[in-house]
Amino acid sequence: MDDPRPASIHSLARHSLGPAQPVKARPAGINRAMRPEDAFRATLSDCLAQMTANAATLRTGRSVEGLHQLRIALRRLEVALKAFGEEFHQEWLGDLRSRAKILSSRMGPARDLDVILTQLLEAPAEEGDRESFANLRIRLEEMRGKAWKQASECVSGTDFALFADDIAALVHSRLPMARDTKLARVARRLLDRQQARAIKRGRKARSGEEGDLHRLRIALKKLRYTAEFLAPLYPKKSVRRYVRKLRGLQEGLGAVNDIAHVRATMAALSRETDGKRSAPGERYAAGLVTGWYRARRPQIAKRVLKRWKKFHKVKPFWD
Repeated sequence: MDDPRPASIHSLARHSLGPAQPVKARPAGINRAMRPEDAFRATLSDCLAQMTANAATLRTGRSVEGLHQLRIALRRLEVALKAFGEEFHQEWLGDLRSRAKILSSRMGPARDLDVILTQLLEAPAEEGDRESFANLRIRLEEMRGKAWKQASECVSGTDFALFADDIAALVHSRLPMARDTKLARVARRLLDRQQARAIKRGRKARSGEEGDLHRLRIALKKLRYTAEFLAPLYPKKSVRRYVRKLRGLQEGLGAVNDIAHVRATMAALSRETDGKRSAPGERYAAGLVTGWYRARRPQIAKRVLKRWKKFHKVKPFWD
């Protein structure tokens, strides 16, 4: 019997009747007896369920965690479509992946400003005067409001609805895709490919350059999502240990990425005020925030590279 969950949650979410609480990712209901394409569809099913449930939270108000989990769902869909698409030699899945990426990017500014205002502004604000940072916060809240309007319009728009429909249709389709009928072999190849990419990115990340560290972070995220997709096929303890180490490494790289977002946001704020009258101390506070994080970046990057050196020696759970 087909799993009715993706279609039912999608329908409810579209009419703003679905779950109004943020929903985290869950392991796909796969097992070794499945064919590879069935495991793929089960993975898409859980990604779709997470996506549509969190979209419902944005239709009923501003949910910071709902937006965060929605973007995670879209990124997980990107990874599943690319990883399985490469294995199945189905290039048309790349179109769906591109659409997931576009939708995620439309919600990126709102998420970035959520993080800055709720997590990253407090520490540097302690070193500046209160009025300057109060004015900066007001401007950032204005930017956040515009970004959230864009995110809400995206979730309520035609592109999002059509994308959800197409993923749901793929989940329930019976198109033959896999050449190899053994899921265990396919799973190993998927994980090997993601690990190889991470190792390649890790070599380049030794430069300490922001772009190289960013690409390593993305490669590790893809490796982690793939590991989580296929986790039911392997011993729980081994998978949990490996993923825990991956998460720790990602947190460090995420801190480097946050600094890049801070710099980009402060630059965008400066462009908005260029030629216009700004509140007293606003530019000073923005410059202080940028400088505060820039000064800490080399130390953070150094710690991350040390953790990476240890991590890439960890034995994979699928070996």
